[in-house]
Amino acid sequence: MRSDTRFEPPAESNSISTALEVLRRRWPLALGIVLVCTVISAIQQKRATPTYKASASVALQHAPQLEQIIGSLSSGSGEPQRDINTEVTIAHSPEVAQGVRTQLGNQLSVGELLSIASVEAAPNAEVLDITASTGDPRESARIANAFANQFITFRANQQLNAINAVKNQLQQQLNAAPAGSAEAGSLQSQIQRLAQARAAVSAGASIIGRATPPGSPSGMRLSTAVILGLVIGLALAFTLLFLLESLDRRIKTVEDFEREYRLSALTVVPQSSMGPVRADERSELLEPFRILRSALEFAAVTRAMDTLLITSAVPGEGKTTVSVDLAQAIALTKRRVVLLELDLRMPTFARHFGLDPRRGLTTALLRGEAPADLLVEPLPDVPNLSVLPSGPLPHNPSELLASPVIGEIISELGNNGETMVIIDAPPLNPVADAQILLNSSAVQATLVIARLNKTTRDEVRRARAILDRHMVEPIGLVITGMRDGGRYSYSAYGEGVGTVDVNAERASRRSRRSTKNPLPL
Repeated sequence: MRSDTRFEPPAESNSISTALEVLRRRWPLALGIVLVCTVISAIQQKRATPTYKASASVALQHAPQLEQIIGSLSSGSGEPQRDINTEVTIAHSPEVAQGVRTQLGNQLSVGELLSIASVEAAPNAEVLDITASTGDPRESARIANAFANQFITFRANQQLNAINAVKNQLQQQLNAAPAGSAEAGSLQSQIQRLAQARAAVSAGASIIGRATPPGSPSGMRLSTAVILGLVIGLALAFTLLFLLESLDRRIKTVEDFEREYRLSALTVVPQSSMGPVRADERSELLEPFRILRSALEFAAVTRAMDTLLITSAVPGEGKTTVSVDLAQAIALTKRRVVLLELDLRMPTFARHFGLDPRRGLTTALLRGEAPADLLVEPLPDVPNLSVLPSGPLPHNPSELLASPVIGEIISELGNNGETMVIIDAPPLNPVADAQILLNSSAVQATLVIARLNKTTRDEVRRARAILDRHMVEPIGLVITGMRDGGRYSYSAYGEGVGTVDVNAERASRRSRRSTKNPLPL
C-alpha cells in the first residue's frame, strides 16, 4: 500500500558549503599535497646553483650628419621600433659574441656566451640593457661589459666600412675627372665631408651604465619559494579534490540519500553502533534504534506496521544489523517480536546470535515442521524476541520465496497483529528475492537501509526504480556508516548515544495534524 506521507526534499546546498564539505572529508589528502609541494619547492631552491646577474646599459645615438653627408649612409629606416629591434639583434649576434670571446680570452664557445647573455630594449628609450647570468658575480659583470663594448665596436666598424667604401668610390671618380673642373671640386668636397663622418661614427653609441658585480644572487629567496610551493600545492590540492569528487559516484551525505531515494531519513546510525558482531554485545548501543522505533510509531499513525521488511540497494549496507537491533529495541517495549531471516543466499543470523545454521525456515519447509516450533530466543535479557533463522541454503531461493507458503508463514508468525514480524530480506539490486517479497500481501511496510560512502547514485536509482514498481511504499531510510562525532552526534550525552532523529520534527508535525491515535508497535 502507498503511504500518504509526502517527502520534503532538503534544500540544495550552495557551492561554498559543498566545497567545505569536500574539504572536510578529504582534508588529509589536501594537506599532504600542500606539504609535498611546499617541501619540494624549498628543496629545489636550496639545491639550485646561485645565479648572479649583471647588466650594462648602452645608449643609441643617431648621427644625422651621416645622412647629410651622403644618403647611402642612412642611419635608420624611419621606423623607430624596427630600428631598435635591429640593434637588439646585432647586440646578441654571433659576431658580437665572437668579439667578446676574443676580448676576454674566454674558453666558452660562442653559443655558450649567447646563452649567458640577453639583450632587451628599455621601454620608451633608445637604450639597450645587456645582462649576463653566471655563477660568478665578477664573471657576469665582465661578460656584460664585454658585450656592450663589442656591440659598440661592431656597430662603429660597420659604419666605418660603409664610409670607406663610399670614399673609395668617390676617389675613383675624382681621379677620372678633369683637373680643376667643377666636378672635381665637388668630389673633393664630398671626400672632405666623409672625414667628418668618420668622427661622427664614434658618437653613434655609448655605455651609460657599466655592469658591476652583484652582491647577492638573483632568483627567489627561500621564503618566496615556500610561498610559491604553498600556492601551487593549494591549487593542485583543490583541483585534485574536486576531480576525485566529480568521479566518485558514492553518496556521502544524508541529504543526498534523501534526494535520490525521495524518502526521509528516520535515523542515522554511527559506525560505532554497528561494530560488535554479536547481537548481545550491542545491547548498550541501541539508542539509534530507539530513535528508529519512535519514528516507526509516528508512521504507524497512518498505516499498518505489523510486518516490516528491511532491505537495501546492495549488500554490505548493514540491513541485517539494523534488523536485529531494531527487533531488540521494539522487544524491550514488552511487545512480542519475531525476527525472520529471508535472506536465503547470504544468511548471517547464525553469526549474530550464535545459532545452529542447520535449523530454521528451510528446515520447516522440507520436513513439514511448524515454524513456531523452530523459533529460538537467543537473548535471555530480551525474552520477547524470537528468531527464525534461514536454515540450510536452498538451491532455488527465488522460487521458494515466491511460494504461497512463505506468506502463510509470515501471517502465522504475526499472530493476527499480536506480534510484530521483522523480515531481514535480500538486497534489491543483485537478485529478485526482495522484489518477490514486496509482492507478498503479507508484507505491510518496507524500510530501506543506505550506507554512506558505499552505495553509488546509480545503485540507489536502480533500487528506487524497483521500489516504484511495487505497491508497498517504503516508510523511510536508515542511514548507516556515519563517522562518530559528526553533526548527527549526541556525544555530549554520554557513550552509547550516537544519533539524532533527523526526521523527528517532520514526523511530529504529521502526528499533531492527525486525528487518529498512534498504533502501538
